[in-house]
Amino acid sequence: MLTETTGRTAQDLAVELAVLRDADWAALWAGPPQSAIDLERWCGRYGWEPRTSDRQLVVRTGNGGELTFDSGGIWGSPVTSVALSACWHVKASAPAENGTVLTAAAETWPTYLEAATSALGAPVWAGPWDAPDFPDPAAHQGVWEGRESRLKHRSPYQLAFWGPLGEAPVQALFVLNQSVSFPTWTPDMPGGSTIRMAVHRPVGSRSRL
Repeated sequence: MLTETTGRTAQDLAVELAVLRDADWAALWAGPPQSAIDLERWCGRYGWEPRTSDRQLVVRTGNGGELTFDSGGIWGSPVTSVALSACWHVKASAPAENGTVLTAAAETWPTYLEAATSALGAPVWAGPWDAPDFPDPAAHQGVWEGRESRLKHRSPYQLAFWGPLGEAPVQALFVLNQSVSFPTWTPDMPGGSTIRMAVHRPVGSRSRL
């Protein structure tokens, strides 16, 4: 039997994205303030509750999700991405269920893609790992793998992205990503699949931080 471990729904994703879509990315990319009082105000603007301020910020959202602000592990440094806690994760209890994992992944992805689209509009691109027109990662270095790695590992298994949204230098690139773990392709280990959403500062604008 497959187990879904996040307890999150596609509607939860839409609610989180409605907040992030309209966020002040200039302030978010600059990084959280040092002062505890200023940090509470900074988070309170979006209904976020600071949970961890050791090296990089983790907050609880008003909808019960979790955001991690990646600043390279250095508190006070500029933020390069904001990752939402996993939107969906399913795992098999036995290798015999791996085929069911792939079926569940195929059935679930459109639901989360639709939820993201309802908040962000139509994606710039969406498709599977083996699509002939899969976008070159050169313009978004570090956000997804290059062609050779992607075809070898089937990762990302599904991808959709929006943007960059906003005006430079405070743009935001929204990326919805589905992965299928390596054991899923084997006959002797139980596998799983995960859907995640992250917002990235476009590579070309990071020098302007």
